[in-house]
Parts: sequence; C-alpha cells; structure tokens
Amino acid sequence: MKKKFNKSELIRGMIAKNPTAKAGEIVALLKSDGVVVSIPLVYQAMRKNGSPKNTTAVKRGRKAATPALPSNANEIFASMQTFVNAAGGLDKAIAILSVFKK
Repeated sequence: MKKKFNKSELIRGMIAKNPTAKAGEIVALLKSDGVVVSIPLVYQAMRKNGSPKNTTAVKRGRKAATPALPSNANEIFASMQTFVNAAGGLDKAIAILSVFKK
C-alpha cells in the first residue's frame, strides 16, 4: 500500500527549512527525497506560505468612465452650441478647434 502524504505540506516544510530557495531548488530537494512535485505547485505553496520570494500582484484600479457620446443629432447640436457659447462665440470656438487640426 502506498504511503499517503500531503505534497503541499512537504513543500511548506522545505520552504521553512530553505526560505531563500527558488522553486526549481525546492523541486530538486523534494525529488532527492523521492517526492515528485511540479513547479506550479511549489509557486502556489509559496504564495500561500507568504514566502519572501512571493511577488505581490499590482492592483488594477477601475478604468475611468468614458463620457457618453450623444446618440442623436439634437444632442450633438446641443453639445456644439454649449461649446460655442462657452468659447465666447463661433469665431473663438473655431480658433480653439484649429489648434487640434493638424
């Protein structure tokens, strides 16, 4: 009958003995003891163990909401009229827009 053991527990024990060891070294050490483990399993155990080799993921924030585009001609016209009024007239609005024209 095969002896049952928990590979993750063995990996955590090996990490505790060798805290600076890399995943490949842990795999080699356990292989010399007759236990075959994969590198991804070692990385997973390192992550759960809080090993100093663990890299923390960069938190990604929520993307800024894009302004809603007008859906019909009336909304487009109202937006343009608001811009022209804010610019101080049609000539000034055209001058402002000419800066963006290339």
